[in-house]
Amino acid sequence: MLRIPVRSRVGLEKSLVRMKSSSSFIRSTFIDYFVHNHGHKHVKSSSVVPLCDPSVPFVNAGMNQFKGVFLGRVEPPCPRAVNSQKCVRVGGKHNDLEVVGSDGHHHTFFEMLGNWSFGDYHKKEACKMAWDLLLGPYRFKPEDLVVTYFEGDPILGIIEDRECRDIWKSLGVKSSRLKALGTTDNFWEMGATGPCGPCTEVHYVNKDGSLTEIWNIVFIQCNREADGSVKPLRKHHVDTGMGLERTTALIQGAPSNYDTDLFQPLMKAIAQNSPGAPHYKGKFGDGAPLDTAFRRLTDHARMLAVCLADGAFPNTNLNLKQIMRTSLKISTDVFGNHRLVRILYDEVADTLGDAYPELHARAKDAKLIIEHEEQAYKRLRAELVKKWRDLLSQHPEVEAMSDVEMAGFPRGYKEFKEVMSKQNSSVIPGELVFKLYDTHGFQEDVIERIAKLNHLTIDKPAFWKLLQQHKTRHKTAIQEQTASRAQLFEKAIETLQKDDITSTNDSHKYKYSIIDSGIQFEPLKTKLVAILNENGEWIDFLEPSENMPYYLITKDTNFYCEEGGQIADSGLIRINDQVFLKVESVFKIRDFVFHKGCFTITEPTDTYVNSNSEVLLELDSEKRLSVMRNHTAVHLLNAALRKVLPDSVVCQTGSSVTDKGLSLNLSVYGQRLTQDVMMRAQELIRESIQANTPVESRVIDSLQLNESILTVPGESYPESGLRVVEAGAPLPSKELCCGTHVPSTGHIGELCVTLVKAAGGTSPNIHAITGPRATEARELFCKSHQLLKVSDLLDPEHSKEQIAEIKQRLSELCAGSGAPYAEYSQCLDALDSVQKTVATNDLALHSVVEEEIRDATDEATRDGRRFVVHFLRCSYIMAPTAATAALRSHRAGSTPTLLLGCAQGVITAVCTVPKDIASHSFNAKQWISSILPVFKADLVPTPALEANIYAEMTGTKNILHFRNQEPAWRALVNFAQMPEIRLGGFSS
Repeated sequence: MLRIPVRSRVGLEKSLVRMKSSSSFIRSTFIDYFVHNHGHKHVKSSSVVPLCDPSVPFVNAGMNQFKGVFLGRVEPPCPRAVNSQKCVRVGGKHNDLEVVGSDGHHHTFFEMLGNWSFGDYHKKEACKMAWDLLLGPYRFKPEDLVVTYFEGDPILGIIEDRECRDIWKSLGVKSSRLKALGTTDNFWEMGATGPCGPCTEVHYVNKDGSLTEIWNIVFIQCNREADGSVKPLRKHHVDTGMGLERTTALIQGAPSNYDTDLFQPLMKAIAQNSPGAPHYKGKFGDGAPLDTAFRRLTDHARMLAVCLADGAFPNTNLNLKQIMRTSLKISTDVFGNHRLVRILYDEVADTLGDAYPELHARAKDAKLIIEHEEQAYKRLRAELVKKWRDLLSQHPEVEAMSDVEMAGFPRGYKEFKEVMSKQNSSVIPGELVFKLYDTHGFQEDVIERIAKLNHLTIDKPAFWKLLQQHKTRHKTAIQEQTASRAQLFEKAIETLQKDDITSTNDSHKYKYSIIDSGIQFEPLKTKLVAILNENGEWIDFLEPSENMPYYLITKDTNFYCEEGGQIADSGLIRINDQVFLKVESVFKIRDFVFHKGCFTITEPTDTYVNSNSEVLLELDSEKRLSVMRNHTAVHLLNAALRKVLPDSVVCQTGSSVTDKGLSLNLSVYGQRLTQDVMMRAQELIRESIQANTPVESRVIDSLQLNESILTVPGESYPESGLRVVEAGAPLPSKELCCGTHVPSTGHIGELCVTLVKAAGGTSPNIHAITGPRATEARELFCKSHQLLKVSDLLDPEHSKEQIAEIKQRLSELCAGSGAPYAEYSQCLDALDSVQKTVATNDLALHSVVEEEIRDATDEATRDGRRFVVHFLRCSYIMAPTAATAALRSHRAGSTPTLLLGCAQGVITAVCTVPKDIASHSFNAKQWISSILPVFKADLVPTPALEANIYAEMTGTKNILHFRNQEPAWRALVNFAQMPEIRLGGFSS
């Protein structure tokens, strides 16, 4: 038997106790308990960046990812679920930021342990599971716990929850440890309307008699109606939450959350990496600024690490940027090490990485962003010095806010003072508060300080209302969908709903046929369900008239309304052969698609329309196809940039897709979008186009999302009906997207990046074109480089006209403000070079022409030909005189040679025959004379002594027509009358 010394045994026992009280043990025990003991499914924590809820800046509760289940919009992932959810509370009504660090339990980031029942078990099982876990693995004592339950509310019409009370009694909870509380404490609601219900809470009794909430168990059994009434739900759910930080502090016997193993490693890292090695002593109050800084920095470091690992970006998230700045300020000013936030990221990953592996997986990207923010913060502080000096001279009171480091603070504070000076009020209006927040980037705590500094109060309800409206307004909402427009059609929508018409079926917008490798959009036959005039008034019976706008709602539609950054479709709604509505805009309000336009009447008719008329919807096929090309190209461009910048962080922040082109907005940390980067990305896209990779889509709900599917941070998506658009190798792409796409990448045809705005910054905007427009642009790019190669051969006046024409057409194809990029930029550079260097230069002319003729002669020799017939390609971009000079520069060599050129529609030909071959039956004059009829040309007199070996002609027939006709080629090389020479071939 192995004998362990007493001292070692005691140490081992202490280690086991520590292990069984560690935060990792508490978290894993919770999950394992519900998985193994009670058949729950472990559901991974969702990202703290909300995907389907625009009402909150971050996921702030454990139930957020199941909100759609409770609302009945999404099917539950399982009957029972358990998880540990990452939560962030910053901004809005749930804002813990301003008190973080001042006490021992408020945090910007925390973990919520929770178990859920979706219509499965209810009160009895939920209470017993909780009680058994607390008294069992967690070792709480019943005498240290107090349980609260709902005492009822006569206004809501809900009686005391005696069922819950009696369940707790049956589990052994004494009446003295049970307490009934009202609606404020023990009735939970998701929002102003929606699922709600009574809750019961378990509290720990502290030594001073105060209570610390451990567990909240919500019984979702009611629904708050729009009229304020509360009605029972058909299905009952359970939603519970236990804060890991508080529970860990209680189990570990720590005086505060910051004294647990969740925070202590970060405290030690700060001390070890700070000059003078300060230590955390756990003191609170105004006399402990160092300890407060310790707590704030450790809290913020956890929040920053989790948010960055979940794909949040400071560039697109004001709360995140401000907390980053605050953390950098504390690191620099208090602890003397501006790199502390980067160092603490690793500590957070080590502490939480087992539960949330994304912290390790995205460490490189996260620290790259932190490093960028460090440098930006240094620049900001340097720039603010002068601005603060000017602000202080006008408003000395802001000295008290010198710790606020925001680029927009001086300007925003000046505007605040100007507005308030014109108002005889001690309340800052909600509109001004919102402007300070939204336009100038003021955080709520900063606005609170400004109000206190100026002895004012804030109209918070008005501000929160404006903030809520701002956050719920979809980024791609079109003008037709404003509040006033929605109100305009409210009565019409109510009328439709009363007739059991709940929405427009727009699934047809994704349908098309592929015929002979082309895409075809079939007209859609359906029925009208509503006709509205420009005032939103319902029209029962209409005799169509021109030049008057109408709104048509149909039972089905194949028109795409503007959303997801994609432009709306255009087309016709055909009433009959004589009457149709030309659709100018398409928009959606409460799932109804409105088609706006004016009628066109092609010939007199007695046509009448009502809300049951049958119509035919015809898309503008060319526009739709262009849009589809461009939308798929946006996805490929996004994927290509990620591939060519593997050591950078690239995040899409938005896009715009029209039939004219596309644009992609990005946040980029690391390497900048240089010309080389864009050229490589463009080449990858062309490889994908050549591969003709299938583009496929499927529909999922929010609970089926995973990290491989790209989303736009901050964008709000529906909880169900999410479309995933995917393209495979050689350029894999997988994104959430509601837009329309081509069936395979080959349909894009061509892509050219044309403009990049802010290429050297972290928020670039890229413009590109596809399809025939891109093909034409590339041809013009090539032409510009051809001009550059022979710039010395060009006629100044003619080249000026050519360059102007190319630039004009390129402007039409690649229009937009910004810096020209990639091939477009190179093309413009080439054209500028041509303009600067164009001139007649005999040496250059001789060199270019001789090189091309030499290549043609060498090729003929290699192929065993006995003569050369060659069209001088560079003649296309020469002046006629330069082309003639180029041809004349060639003299007879050892091979019979016939050279042709075309400049500005003038055909020139020069023929040379070696003296030792020239004869009466075969000489230069006879050879060139055989092609004179083809060009309706004349022979140019040449010196008599050289007539046998040299001849030339001029004509006006277009060379393109000539080159495409085989008989013309045969005439050119007609040797039937030249018996000495056998037909050997020619160079085209």
